[in-house]
This record gives sequence, C-alpha cells and structure tokens, in this order.
Amino acid sequence: MNFIISTMTDFYQCCNIPVKAVSYELEEIYKIGYDEYFDSIYPLNDIYNLIDKYENHIDYILDIHNSIYYKILSIDNYKGFFVLGPISTNKTNTPIPYRTLECLNYCSSFISNIAKDKFNQIIDNKSFNLHIKKSIEYVHDNYDQNISIDDICKHLNINKSYFCSIFKTATGYTFCHFLNHFRIEKSKTLLLDMNLSILDVAIAVGFNNQNYYSTVFKKFTGETPFSYRISALCKP
Repeated sequence: MNFIISTMTDFYQCCNIPVKAVSYELEEIYKIGYDEYFDSIYPLNDIYNLIDKYENHIDYILDIHNSIYYKILSIDNYKGFFVLGPISTNKTNTPIPYRTLECLNYCSSFISNIAKDKFNQIIDNKSFNLHIKKSIEYVHDNYDQNISIDDICKHLNINKSYFCSIFKTATGYTFCHFLNHFRIEKSKTLLLDMNLSILDVAIAVGFNNQNYYSTVFKKFTGETPFSYRISALCKP
C-alpha cells in the first residue's frame, strides 16, 4: 500500500495529472489531485465496467465526452489499477489539465516505471534485512570459531563488497567491529571464572592470540582483560 501512495505522489508531483488507484474488487485505494469537480465527472461506471470486462490486465484510454480522457492500466505486482486523468486534449476554461494523447501514453509508462522501482526497493530491503539477520545469527552461533568476511559471504551467497556496504549501512559498524565487540562482551562473563587463563578466555571467544585479544579488549572497554577481571571480582 505504501509503495502505491509513494508512486502516485511522485507521479503527480512530476506530471500534475490526477490519478486514482483502484483494487481488483473495484474499491478506491487512494487518489491524488482530485477535487469535488473531478470527482463529479469521474466516469465510475464506465471505468468499472471496463475493468470488469478485462479483469486483471488492462492498458486502455477511455474517452468519455468533450475530449476528456482517462488512462487505465494495471499495477504490476499489485492487485489493482491506476486511473490517470481526467485530462483534456482541448484547452478549456475548466480545471482539467490540458495534455495531448501522446503525453498520456508517455505518462502511463512513467507511472509504471516509478511503481516498478518502488516495488523493487521493497524487495531489495527485504533481502537486505534478511542478509543482516542471517549474518548476525551466524556470529551468535560461530563467534568462537575463526570467522572471516569471506566465510560470511559464502554462507549468505552474496558479493563481499555488497555485504560490507549493507552491513555498515544497517548497523553503523563494519562487520569486523561488530564481531570483535560481540566477542569481547561474551568474554566478560568468562573472565569471572578464575579457572580460566586469559589465553583460555581469548580462545573460547574466537581469538587465537592473547595479545591481540587484550588489545581489542582495551579498545572497547578502556582496560585490559586482567584489570577487568580483578575489578569485577572485587565488586561486592
């Protein structure tokens, strides 16, 4: 529904032609550019009979009277139709916008392209969110293993540069930053177990080098793993 409204708004701002969206059930979904006069001349029965006749596919110009035209076309990927108009091919003193029939045909292609772009954005966003969700789940399940961006991209079956871009956009962080931060937070609980050495803790959360673990830990917390352990254990 939102992509229909957004499509119609963009179209009207560019072309200044009134437009309605109606469903397959012939119910009005949304309209823009209409006023009482346009509503009063709207050929509801003619348009609905035409839609009924052609069912779920139509691309048709309807001439009602005095060179007043409507363009009816199906909305791709949605159960409904756009009704463009009214327009007049004669210059009159009425508020009906003056356009040529060639212009109306062009406008039908224009609104179709806008709708396709909007719909594709929805699909892209769903895929985008799914990739981020799966990558975070992968970290939760495998943070104690040696994880690389290549591993994640292979798991998701997506391009590396694309993944890095969408992850940064979605989280505000690089994937490596997110992974290291998650590991450090996990390690804080393990540091409370005095039976584990700092190296044991580092390895348990996916670091294979104690010095690197300590460097990353201090970067995120401002203290070393050892000082964090002592201060945490000394708290009442």
